[in-house]
Amino acid sequence: MLPRTKNSICKYILLLLLLPNISWAQNKFFVPHNTLTFGIGTSSYYGDLSSYSRPVQSTLDEIRWNVGGYYTHYFTSRWGARVGLRYVRIAGNDFNMQGVDGKLDRFARNLHFRNDLKELSTVGIYNLNPSPRYYSKRQIFSTYLLGGLSIFLHDPMAKAPTGEWVKLRPLNTEGQGLPGYDSPYKAWAAAGVAGAGVRFRLNEQWDLGLEGLLQYTFTDYLDDIKGSYANPNDLAVYGSLSVTMANRSREVVDAYTGKNRTGGVREYVLDKQPNFDPAQDPFTSTTMQSYGRTGQLRGSSQLKDSYMTLSIHLIYHLPNAVRCPSY
Repeated sequence: MLPRTKNSICKYILLLLLLPNISWAQNKFFVPHNTLTFGIGTSSYYGDLSSYSRPVQSTLDEIRWNVGGYYTHYFTSRWGARVGLRYVRIAGNDFNMQGVDGKLDRFARNLHFRNDLKELSTVGIYNLNPSPRYYSKRQIFSTYLLGGLSIFLHDPMAKAPTGEWVKLRPLNTEGQGLPGYDSPYKAWAAAGVAGAGVRFRLNEQWDLGLEGLLQYTFTDYLDDIKGSYANPNDLAVYGSLSVTMANRSREVVDAYTGKNRTGGVREYVLDKQPNFDPAQDPFTSTTMQSYGRTGQLRGSSQLKDSYMTLSIHLIYHLPNAVRCPSY
């Protein structure tokens, strides 16, 4: 309800005029300070092996971990800047698509990966509730938003049929580097970072925090999958292991989990060949014998890969240096 008397109207207008100055005064007298943070938590990948269309299930299917450290400088009551180093492991597996309507072709594809990301990030932090002049007087509970950029090194790997983990990038599983194919992808990439967090004050120097981040990367190769199946004769230039790791649809056992795939493949074949005799070996069907033919889509480049992390933070507020008064 608006004020009705002239006196109250004048006070109302005066308050509106003073608000910018009050905010300026808060920042003018705010004492900048710094924090050190250690974080540990979970990580989830989204991409060709963990569908964007099933966000909840994709988050839970192949949960891995992350660990990192951060240095933050708060230069106003609202704004801060942070630099962080993290080690993030992500993973994905087509085996999770067994029995999922509309995703049986991914189960038949039978690809998997894991990737260890070494990440450097710079982000800006915006406190939703402004900090007081001194950090020692901060609220018990505070919330914030953050956004920025990260760069990271990555090296996707997968288990060979022998059970040995092998690096996929040197194998150029989609023919990268050969005439008529894409260029090899790099060992580094970048990502846009967005997220939110909460902090709980434990005592004068320590906080406990919870933070969620989404990194949408500018690469589609976190999982080593982007385009189409290459001609096996072309891949032979890189060796027999490249041919093996490029098309794994005919492997009876999922190398990642060690589980038999026959039941899921039979379901896929019957969906494609209703007249197929279910008593027969589904891997001998024309559907599976032609799976992974040259030019068939192996992945999708419509959306880049991304990963989400949820971390618990232990935050230490560095004491401000004592300054001698000026005369």
